[in-house]
Amino acid sequence: MINLQHHPSLFIPPVFLLLALNLQAQNTTQSTITAQPTAAAQSSTAAPTTAPLIPTELCSSLRDQTTGVEQRLNHYSDLVSGRQCVVLTANPADDLSELIKRIPDNTVILLSSKTTSPTLTPVTGKPTIEYLIASAIVLKSGQDIIGAADDGFEIVIKLHDNFTNRYMIGVGVGYSRKFNSGETGDNHIKHITFRPTAVNPDTLTDAIIHTNCYNRTLSIENNVFYLPVWAAVNIHCTAYLDASTNDLHTGPGLRFANNKVIGDTIRTTKHSMIPLEAIFINFRNINNLSNKLEIIENTFRGKISELAQIAIGSGSNINIFRNTVVIDNKGKTRSEIRTGIETRRGGFALKSLFLFAYRKAPLINLAGNNIYVTTTALTIYDRLDLALACNHFMGMTLWKVDNEYFPLKAVDPLPLAGECQSSVSSTVGPATTSAPTLCQIVNTWTPFNDSKATALTGLTNVEGQFYFGSAVCMTEPQSSASITNMTFSNSPVSTSSAVKASMTNGLEFIATLVILLKL
Repeated sequence: MINLQHHPSLFIPPVFLLLALNLQAQNTTQSTITAQPTAAAQSSTAAPTTAPLIPTELCSSLRDQTTGVEQRLNHYSDLVSGRQCVVLTANPADDLSELIKRIPDNTVILLSSKTTSPTLTPVTGKPTIEYLIASAIVLKSGQDIIGAADDGFEIVIKLHDNFTNRYMIGVGVGYSRKFNSGETGDNHIKHITFRPTAVNPDTLTDAIIHTNCYNRTLSIENNVFYLPVWAAVNIHCTAYLDASTNDLHTGPGLRFANNKVIGDTIRTTKHSMIPLEAIFINFRNINNLSNKLEIIENTFRGKISELAQIAIGSGSNINIFRNTVVIDNKGKTRSEIRTGIETRRGGFALKSLFLFAYRKAPLINLAGNNIYVTTTALTIYDRLDLALACNHFMGMTLWKVDNEYFPLKAVDPLPLAGECQSSVSSTVGPATTSAPTLCQIVNTWTPFNDSKATALTGLTNVEGQFYFGSAVCMTEPQSSASITNMTFSNSPVSTSSAVKASMTNGLEFIATLVILLKL
């Protein structure tokens, strides 16, 4: 039986508190196995039985597999080398979460295109091979789950109508206030489409992937997420840790890369709502977590109240590179419907703890991103260091800054010039060995829907220099802005032919974003 343990959180605003309490530390030590999802959900008083472990096989010894499985084994040869594998077949009578409980640690789980039922062919898109879950999947230490669809097919994980958990996949759950030193095997989630829906429209879940204080790296790559009511990825850890000094606990890692995240209106029998956000990360109490957090080359589109809320600790950093964001922030979230309290809307909300002056601020690196929102692109709280390079922003306003006690520090963006190479709108030419220039890292801002906001509007209490091109941004700052050492389209940058080309390409990209939003 699932037990919910309630833990208070200083991090989440009151709007999110109820959801956070329900998501905390779900007990994942169930040992009962049933064949039918309905039995798993309805026969809570049945006598528990212990099912045998599913046998595994050395990955290199697998023979006569489907084309999709063979392709994945070849493509991920380094990942599967010397490891045990399990190949599963889709069966609507099975509960995938129960099957995974019977698979040992450190096993590669391959979801094949084999199925015992007819494949479903949607009006548009690929035929789908569906795996159903009646309860949350809990990935053990070292377990990987990889979709291995044959060409032209799609592996989908969906909810059974009796699903009642708050998330679809759990990693390190049950440890929101401490780390489990015994679980150090990395987890990979790849090539899966997640649809947090069921036949019954009132069967909902808060998050697709939920984690607490895991002591390993979680790689989430090449997936498709249809957003639930809260977030695709919810990471909430309140444990204190200095990742630079603890050999047993080096801190959690996250690689969220090459995923497609889609937000749409969620309709139940009584309400219509939009997802709250795509990514929620709370590592505020983990200090000196260096180069272990990445959000890279993802696509976010559709109706989402806020793209991401990210909070990291003193001396930590996160890299956010080459993402494409085209989202509409309009619509009510479930929390607004329940409480009547308006939720924040926009792109990235970046946070840290209230830090003393002697503590090193966390660093956020944003480079090569194309971010289109219908409200505010960047919301800043508390003490942060921020590096901006070759980003293209469009919205009603670029900034909302709430850091009364400490300045927002603009960090030298030149070291990020190399991350602009693959940007959709990047103007950087063929790679050279010459030192990067300001022309390579200039950002652009375009106001939306008759907004008069400049790249300075809402930017207060700043230390350092952000670089924007004048061909898109107006150069007159708002009179209320308090800027310290702020460089905005200085003359070497604004007269550069490379930057003029940058502005042209940036405008072409923005036109494309507007077209996509109308689709």
